[in-house]
This record gives sequence, structure tokens and C-alpha cells, in this order.
Amino acid sequence: MGRALHWYEGRDYVSVEGAVVGRVLDNDTQSILGMMAGQPTVTATSFAATMEWHDHSSEMDAFIERSFDAWLYFDNNGPREVGFAIPLEKLSTQAVAPHVVGDFGQGLAADTRDDDLLLRFRYYAADAEQANLYMTGLGWLQHILPVREELLSGTTEALELGRLIGLGGNQFKLDPDMPAEYGLSRASRILAAYLLIEPEDLERWSTERAGTRRDELPSGWLSGRVDLTPVARWEFAAADPRKSFQIRLGRLPDGCDHGSWYVASTEPRGKSLAFHTESEARQGYHDEALRLQRLNGPGRWQQLIPD
Repeated sequence: MGRALHWYEGRDYVSVEGAVVGRVLDNDTQSILGMMAGQPTVTATSFAATMEWHDHSSEMDAFIERSFDAWLYFDNNGPREVGFAIPLEKLSTQAVAPHVVGDFGQGLAADTRDDDLLLRFRYYAADAEQANLYMTGLGWLQHILPVREELLSGTTEALELGRLIGLGGNQFKLDPDMPAEYGLSRASRILAAYLLIEPEDLERWSTERAGTRRDELPSGWLSGRVDLTPVARWEFAAADPRKSFQIRLGRLPDGCDHGSWYVASTEPRGKSLAFHTESEARQGYHDEALRLQRLNGPGRWQQLIPD
């Protein structure tokens, strides 16, 4: 992926792509896109251009992000970004908040605009080895775009990639063929490859997820107990009120045979779970909330007891 261009060594170029899903761009938008720098390729559903660094501007980015459902930036000097605009009714800021990580230039960022949640996966580092000097990022977005559909459907494992960005150091390679054993879809694996997440870091992440220790509590065990310490509670307000539910995280009494932390919900298909450590409990709390959200969505989360 990416086409080799005969650029002079040391020149800094930026590639930009955008795509819409389930709709087409109006003629005015297509006309404006066609006048941008980089001899752009514009269709009713997409945009692609590669331009010199000084022709790339924040105003261009703002127009791209207003016009498209997904976008991609690639700087041949190293930095790159993939962004998605997702309706808040499909994915709330509360559901994404545990995964937002990093500073302004790197990690996963989330913002809102009107009725949309804007997600940005960002990698920022200089390509000291100049491995990307004759590369563009063009062609990657079509393979990453299904991640947006996963997020719309409630499959949010890709969000966890945010905390893995940049762990691998200054390794510059563009390889879309990430192994399948990490529990990620092909589109999410390609996103990981584009963000230069090392296979070793993905393997470690996968092992940590699989190694979470939890026990399913006996049916009704939590009912009526007065020795529990609630720590957090959220409510999922489903579009269909009959599907709304609450989920809570709390501490079990000292010396409890089942563990030290619990997760429980009011959803009939929810599981009452016990965990041994706080980190395991919080991961289990998040995973169970997402599982139940998929069963009852669309809707929105609201916090009842702060963490």
C-alpha cells in the first residue's frame, strides 16, 4: 500500500484521505475538494491527495473532518492519524472515556461536534531512519474503514489500541498483514499496523486480557448484602426504555472467598462477577458494560456514582 514517488531526499510530504459511508458528497463539497492542493482524486464518496508539507493547513483538515465520516493523515517524516466521526447515539463519550490516553500528539483523543463523537488515533514521532521518505499513506483508509462500522455496532476492542501507540519506539514499517491471534478484526489489525504498534505489544496486550482472573458469583449472592462498598455506577439509557439498565463496580468485604471486587448489573442477561485486583475488576467492568450495551443499544451512558 502506498505508492512510491520520485521525491527529493529531505522533502516533507503529507497524504490526506477521506471517506463517507452510506451517503454521497454534494457537488459543492466535491468542487471545493477538487481545488485543494496535491492534485486530489475526488469521488462522490472519497478524497485522496499528496501534497508538500507547506500546502497542508489546519483549515484543510477542518474541512476534511466536517465533510467525511473517516479520514487519514500521513506525514512521510513519521506522524500519522486516523479519525472517525460517529453519531453520539451510537457511541457515547462515557463509553470511550476509559480509553482516551496520551497527549496532544499521540494516543487516542475524543471530542464532540454537534451530534458526533470525533475519535482520533494519533502517532507522532520523527522518522529518524527515513524509512517513509518515498512512501505515502494512500490506500490504507479503505482497509481501516471497517473499524468505524465495528465501533457503530458496539465492538470497541479497537479503542484499546490507543494505549499501545508509541510503545514500540522508533520502528518504521508499513505491514498490513498483522497476525490474527490477537483477538482483533483484520481492519483493527491494519489500523494497528498503520499506527506502528509492534506485534510484541499486541501479543502482550492480548495475554493481559486473556489472563484476567474472575469468578462468576452464585446466583443471588449479592442480593440483600449490606457489607458491599459501591465505587462506580453507570446507567445505560437505551433508545427503547425497556432495555435500559444499570451496572455497578464495588468492593467486596475483607476476607471474602470470592475475591476483593465485584461487578453486577440490573440487566437480566448480566453476570455477577468477582475479581481479585482492582485493575482486573475495572477491565471486567468495562468489558461487561460493552457486552450488555451491544445487546441493548442504541443508547447513551450516564454516570450515577463517580469513580
